[in-house]
Amino acid sequence: MNITFEHDYQQKILNMRFAEPTTIGSDADVMNWRQTWLNALKSWHSPYKAVIDGSQLRLGLDANEPAIKAALGRMEKVLSGFFLKKAVIWGIEKDFADLMPFAYAETEDAAWEAIGQRKTRGPAEPVDFRSSIQLQNHFRQHVVELSFSADAVLDSKEKLQALRSKLTNNLMQWHSAWSMLIDCTHLEISAELHADWELMVKFFRGFFLKEVLGYTPKRKDLAYPFQVYRARHNAAGRLEGEGLFSGEDADCKSRKS
Repeated sequence: MNITFEHDYQQKILNMRFAEPTTIGSDADVMNWRQTWLNALKSWHSPYKAVIDGSQLRLGLDANEPAIKAALGRMEKVLSGFFLKKAVIWGIEKDFADLMPFAYAETEDAAWEAIGQRKTRGPAEPVDFRSSIQLQNHFRQHVVELSFSADAVLDSKEKLQALRSKLTNNLMQWHSAWSMLIDCTHLEISAELHADWELMVKFFRGFFLKEVLGYTPKRKDLAYPFQVYRARHNAAGRLEGEGLFSGEDADCKSRKS
């Protein structure tokens, strides 16, 4: 089941979207959704609300509706035990919504209003850029690994702000020093943005950032505002052993103001 999740740890909101047409027609489909959702909660340790984009979600034509409703109810009960306070789904047909244990909203804006938030909208291109950003936390190695799901060109301050915002949100999980490892396979950074990149790095150094290294440049002729190695293991080896403690060890008192 192809579902994308965006975690807003500051506002305590999980934004969920079905990335391709998906049919719920059996208990097994509901279980698949439940397990995918649970897998996305590994980084959550506090109550949250969920907004679900169901525009790609369909009820199977031959689905046993009472059985589906019961399975969805069990899913909601399990998720409530894993910090879910409220979920709102939008984009599905009304007859399907009647089976859902979650609140229903006719539009995306109405869904965000239902959880007490107003969705922030920006220019289309930076939003698309933001959706391609992927972050993986390696707490024991005190490394945040940045990659992109598709070709990405960092060529505007709006895109840089989108990256900075997503990194800042991710840092809600961190309380100690970290380094950033960047997969450059899909990444280009405009030369005009190098100075602004350095300003962003300076900002994050106030939040425990130690070093930024990249690996696997998209093309040999590209220049990056940080050291880039040909292979991941070379960049990771450079970072190995730099810290004296695990990223899971809290060090909040040392945080710079």
